[in-house]
Amino acid sequence: MPLMKLACTALERVPLIRPKIIDSLMARFNQDLVFCRAPDDNVLTSGVHELQVKKIDPLLKWVESEFGFKPVVYSSFFGGKQEDGLVKAVENVLKKTNDNELAAIDALASASHSLIISIAIFRGRLQIHEAIELIRLEEDMQVEKWGLVEGGHDLDVADLKVQISSAAVFLGLTKQF
Repeated sequence: MPLMKLACTALERVPLIRPKIIDSLMARFNQDLVFCRAPDDNVLTSGVHELQVKKIDPLLKWVESEFGFKPVVYSSFFGGKQEDGLVKAVENVLKKTNDNELAAIDALASASHSLIISIAIFRGRLQIHEAIELIRLEEDMQVEKWGLVEGGHDLDVADLKVQISSAAVFLGLTKQF
């Protein structure tokens, strides 16, 4: 079902609203999940911060090497501002995609709350399980500390796996050789 949804979106919707999809993705870029870092100045958040540094910093280094601009990391839910060069570079990646790729990237970004994670999957930098680990990093840490809510956390994980996996598989199945 998710693959059919992506195929129909790529065939019927993306050609009609391509600029709106790109604008929507770019409008949320500065609030990307991987740019938001927990503060390390108190006991409640220092563990999260350390885990984010360990797991997300390699992806941020890849972004810098891939696009030539170092991402700005911030500790505000309202986001920060990335360098214009990075914003333009990411926007150019989106503009160069075909309809299948843009549909998949949009679905990945919607599920992951991260255009960077979506592009990393698209470019082959992240595998499905790695992306899911990064997306759920903070929540999984809370589950380890406080426990799993059955019928809540487990369903969220299952849904995320379906959304990320189907979009990643769709990318692979529609690659033009």
